[in-house]
Amino acid sequence: MTWTRWTPGGRLARTDPRPPDAVEGQPNGTLLPALTLGGLAAVLLALGSSIPVVAGASPGYTSAPLLIVLAVLPFALALFFLGRGRPVAAVGVFAGAAALAPGRFVLDLQFLVDPSSAARPELYRPEVFEVAAPSTGLWLLLAGHVATAAAGVLALRAIGPRGEPAGRGLLLAGVVAGGIAAIGVMMAPFSTDDAFLPVGSAFESTGIVLAGSLLVAFALPAGAALLVSSGARGVTLGGLLGLALAALAIGLPNLVTGLAVTNVSLTAGPIVVLVGVAGLILVAFLPGEGPVVEVAEDEAGEASLPGSSKLRVATGVLALLTMIAAIIGSVTDQVIIAGGLSGPASPSRSLLLISGLLLGVLGLAMFVPAFALRVRPVISVVWAGVPLAATAVLTTAITATELGAGLEPGQGAVWTAVAAVGAIATACCSVVTGMVERDDSDDTAEVVPGPNLMTPLVAGGILAVGGFGTPSIVAPDYTEPALWSNFGTPSWGLLVALLTVLGACFLAPRSRPGQATGLLAGATLLAVLRVLQLPLASGEITGSHAGVGWWLALGCVVALAIAAALAPRGAFHSPKTRSGSIR
Repeated sequence: MTWTRWTPGGRLARTDPRPPDAVEGQPNGTLLPALTLGGLAAVLLALGSSIPVVAGASPGYTSAPLLIVLAVLPFALALFFLGRGRPVAAVGVFAGAAALAPGRFVLDLQFLVDPSSAARPELYRPEVFEVAAPSTGLWLLLAGHVATAAAGVLALRAIGPRGEPAGRGLLLAGVVAGGIAAIGVMMAPFSTDDAFLPVGSAFESTGIVLAGSLLVAFALPAGAALLVSSGARGVTLGGLLGLALAALAIGLPNLVTGLAVTNVSLTAGPIVVLVGVAGLILVAFLPGEGPVVEVAEDEAGEASLPGSSKLRVATGVLALLTMIAAIIGSVTDQVIIAGGLSGPASPSRSLLLISGLLLGVLGLAMFVPAFALRVRPVISVVWAGVPLAATAVLTTAITATELGAGLEPGQGAVWTAVAAVGAIATACCSVVTGMVERDDSDDTAEVVPGPNLMTPLVAGGILAVGGFGTPSIVAPDYTEPALWSNFGTPSWGLLVALLTVLGACFLAPRSRPGQATGLLAGATLLAVLRVLQLPLASGEITGSHAGVGWWLALGCVVALAIAAALAPRGAFHSPKTRSGSIR
């Protein structure tokens, strides 16, 4: 059945009725190596799941059958697609599974550094406080992740000719489903009162676990977006299914752990992951758009295509949800004492409240068409303020948990972690919206930065490195975590904020004046949040005063504010600019 739709250029078009793989073409000669590496990855992961990962290790339950099935499923699905004559979908499975391979590799590295800090009862449940030596199973798992990533790279190279990308509605659905799974990945996998088994969200875990979880959380929505917009229907189908199976291999063992292991209780984290997995599978089978064939106007029927306005609304909704989580996280107990009493509060909770409110107010503006286009670039930068504050807040709960003495994380820590993940989801949706806005624009003019913009822009970027990288609060009995010294949980938030500011400085000269102004305004607000850390926390830190980082951050605010003021003076030059023509 053929149907019509509008093309980006405004012309009416009809989808090609041929099967997707027939239109896309056949994979090239790298298909066989991709299949070989995919099979090798399945074998390595299955063996690694069956052999102890550390010396003398034993799992918390009989997990080997489940883990073997999860390891083999992607390769089995690829063989199924090959048997049905859909080789493009087969290689797409490997591409989707490879998206999470780097994050899973980093997560498994925790067994190499300190197995007792790995919350992975399906592979190892410690019974004594000791650092066990790595065993053969760990090396097999790591090799399996490397083979999975290599198979994905070859799979992408094996894909033949591609057609038009899928519709924006399908793109948004894929990003949302991946974002839901990402939220679950960052939440606590289970709860327990077993002293030998670490619990808590990714933000309450070690640096390696946090880094691996962030890689997985980022790859889920980003991978879904790339697969949906690949321009090959087989890649979208197989890739989303491969991505879903990789996420299933992370969430399902945690779900079984909560149900099967003694003294371990189920939490919402694995359930949220499985909801996201179900969403990815559903999106994979939604009808996509085939290659476009232009038709005359009188042959076309009515058609509709979701536009950037709906994506702006979705960005606003995510920003509001993030604000709610940040507010709850800032006013509820981050740490509780045995018996339900309130424990020590984080000095950064006020910063979390302010950053959440700022993002929420900008999110509200996304519902007003007159403001949405200008506010959207600001959100693409300001979102980083929530992780900046959230990681500083969570370090209190993490430290209290390490001290023991009846201290444990409260509900505030959970909501704070949710707020951080919500901010990441908001950023992903905002960036996708910006891409769609650029595609919708008919203006092909070259962007020329405003006069004198580069000087404050470069100065702001340099000052940001010092402002976010060195301590802003100095006190006799307090050493603030930073990037270049005393690296801790808050340092991850500082790193995210710094990279976001530098990214805005890099993109601003290449953006239209309106978008450049929004990016730089967001970067200025982000630097302001860094400056506010001192006055908001100084009352709770005895003898605190401004450090070098605070003064550098203040200089960064001034430089970026000047750049934001100069950005609207940029000009649009037509391709004939070199001969002096300006439009």
